[in-house]
Amino acid sequence: MIDLHSHILPGLDDGARDMNAAFHMAALAVRSGVGTMVVTPHCLHGGAMEVRSALTRLRRTLHNFGIPLRLCEGMEIFGTPETAALLKAGKLLTLNRSRYPLIEFGFESDGTGETAVLEDLIRAGYTPLVAHPERYQYVQEDPELINLWKKMGCAFQINRGSLLGRFGEGPRTMAWELAGRGFATAVASDAHAATFRTPWLGDVRELLLEALPPTAAAWLLEENPRRIINNEELPSGEPEWF
Repeated sequence: MIDLHSHILPGLDDGARDMNAAFHMAALAVRSGVGTMVVTPHCLHGGAMEVRSALTRLRRTLHNFGIPLRLCEGMEIFGTPETAALLKAGKLLTLNRSRYPLIEFGFESDGTGETAVLEDLIRAGYTPLVAHPERYQYVQEDPELINLWKKMGCAFQINRGSLLGRFGEGPRTMAWELAGRGFATAVASDAHAATFRTPWLGDVRELLLEALPPTAAAWLLEENPRRIINNEELPSGEPEWF
């Protein structure tokens, strides 16, 4: 499996606090069946060099201890009107240097500013991968935003924890609607530690196999994430609109 969203880089945000914590997260991910993980620390206005430096150190540590986890660069970028320009300038990172930036927003809004940010990114040649849209209150209240963002050309990453009900009933219901209606592009861990919000994807894979058509788990956890990190086109299937 390929995990597109993780906070495993030590000391950069509210994820792994040190190298030991990052090591335990990596080992747990591998035991659950993850072979590739994209590092996506929270970023706003820059930090590309800092992320790449921390990634080099973590790669070296995992290699020295024989942890067979491939790590790719990335960020979870808080979307602002400056985001597209900062990406173009190389101050922010896409997922594995692809056309796909992972974009998050605030949890309470009306969607207007968020839509404008996504439009700017698309005009600049990017395909935004919207991080955990199921957790945004305004998306739960007005899911037609998902229709709009999909028609614009966005992709959607939903959280393991949302599908498992870890963030409450609203995010859980919306996550399953996104997956069941064909909007979800990928499921990722959004891991922050080895003891809570973990990088273990084995349980959600089994849940997807039970609840959705047999091929859904492979597309959400393997095929679409592979296409993203390889900078390939995503399937253009027609979802069941809200």
